[in-house]
This record gives sequence, C-alpha cells and structure tokens, in this order.
Amino acid sequence: MSWMIETVREAAVGVADVYRLYADPSTWHAWGHNATWARADGPLVEAGIVEVRANYGKVYPCRIRRLVVDRALELEARPPLVLVIQTYEVEPTSDGVRVRHALELSGRLSGALRIGGAPWFYQRLLDKEVAKVIELAGAHSGSPGQFR
Repeated sequence: MSWMIETVREAAVGVADVYRLYADPSTWHAWGHNATWARADGPLVEAGIVEVRANYGKVYPCRIRRLVVDRALELEARPPLVLVIQTYEVEPTSDGVRVRHALELSGRLSGALRIGGAPWFYQRLLDKEVAKVIELAGAHSGSPGQFR
C-alpha cells in the first residue's frame, strides 16, 4: 500500500533562490525536515547519489531519480521495508513562485506507517519545510519571502 502527502505554497520569491537550495546539499540541513547533513561527491545529476544523515543518526544514500534544472529534484531513499520518494519542485507564477514538496511511501511497511499516523506527522513537517525554504529563499533574494 502506498501513500503520498504534499505541501504547496505560493510566495513572492525567485525561482533561482528556491532552486539553489535544492541544488546545494550543504543547505539541506537548514530546511529539510529530517536532514542533519547531506553531501554529494560532485554536482547533482540524475542517477547520482547524495548521502543524507537523518536526524536519528542513520546515513542514507539517496538516489536522484529526476533533476530538472531550475525546476525539480526528486530523491529516492530505501530504509528497511520502505521506498521513500521525496519531490521538491518550484515553478514561476506571475507574482513569484509555487513551491511543492511531496513525500511518497510504498513498500511492506508503508501501510503500517499510514495506519500509525505517519501521514499526519509528516504533513506537519512538510508544511514547516516549505515555509523554511521560502524564508531562506526570501532572505537570499532580499524579499520577505511571504506566503500568498
């Protein structure tokens, strides 16, 4: 059984200011809901690996499933019995950007996590994550990075 949650917000910041956060793993700890650090051996490329240390100490190799420069980054992690897909997208709007972060879980343990309340728990983390990305992008661009 698979399930997915997402948070979508619009804000008055620039696409490049959001995307630079996605493209630089050294920033992931500042906005990611579960990253204490992240590192890649070089520039991000599709099928490349980024090592991400979760806030409980485990380091996961996250494979880049999709990378669209200035638009999207999709990562795959494989904790035991679960496949986790994390999607980070930014698209321009007439007044700034639309930021979308999604988390999709599948695999043998995903049903139990769903019943156990993980969607509720992670939804709040995604909401905070998107807000932090917008705040950081706004700080970089000099705009307030406010939601609309």
